[in-house]
Amino acid sequence: MKKFEHVKSVAVPWLLPNIDTDVITPMKRILYNMEEMGKYSFAPYRFADGDGDNDELNPKFPLNQPQFRDSKIMLVGENFGCGSSRETAAIAIAEIGIRCLIAPSFGGIFFKNCFQQGILPIVLPMEMIHHLAALQGEIEIDLENCQIICPDGRQVPFEVEASRRRMLLEGLDDVMLTLKKEGRTREFIEKDSMLRPWVYRNVLI
Repeated sequence: MKKFEHVKSVAVPWLLPNIDTDVITPMKRILYNMEEMGKYSFAPYRFADGDGDNDELNPKFPLNQPQFRDSKIMLVGENFGCGSSRETAAIAIAEIGIRCLIAPSFGGIFFKNCFQQGILPIVLPMEMIHHLAALQGEIEIDLENCQIICPDGRQVPFEVEASRRRMLLEGLDDVMLTLKKEGRTREFIEKDSMLRPWVYRNVLI
């Protein structure tokens, strides 16, 4: 997973509330195209007829507009990523190059899934999100110092749990983080197997 330190980009605004995971990754498409989740992301809004197989883009959808096509930061509405718990939603957003989502609130499971895909979800008041959407130019996400740097130099602080911040800065997901402790884990098993050998019967150590 790519490390997240500084991300600088024009922020694409799409402030509709309650965008659920079936909008982000429509299951009827994902089931048959697990290797192309990014292609079908936001299909009901991104494509003229809501069908990613047709490839006719909806020019009104912000990500399709020339000034936002390379954006790495997305400003979204409240309760973004609500609905079912499918991890494909976060995967698809990562596949189209989005590294940071800024919203007044997120669906709980989606919020956690973002960190597993190298995406930083930031919670800010809606008033501030409207301010960011109105800015001309690029904004910078400084995860090291937990602040958003606006084109006019204004610094907007945000909060992120320390362990999740570390995961993003080091480019780790939960599995990778656990594997970093492999030496300590093996040392514990070796000692414990001497004290409680019956626990490890038929287990390869």
